[in-house]
Amino acid sequence: MNTIRNGIVGAISFVILAAPGTALAEFKPSAALRSACMGDAFKLCSSSLSSMDRVVACLKAKKSQASEKCQSQFDAEAKMAAQK
Repeated sequence: MNTIRNGIVGAISFVILAAPGTALAEFKPSAALRSACMGDAFKLCSSSLSSMDRVVACLKAKKSQASEKCQSQFDAEAKMAAQK
């Protein structure tokens, strides 16, 4: 069970780190955001894990259902990206 979970976490981490899409040109999630929202991405957006664009769009759409830690980190980084 742990081996499967570790494999899934590794695959998700790879997708999140290696597949930034063109829609994310202005918004690139930091390590802090990935850490804060990893559990929420699994829980709320499991069908979107094949694409970083989809994960971000899903988390934006379901932000009210995400953990407080994820919400606050997402808001902080979105605000910083908007200021650039």
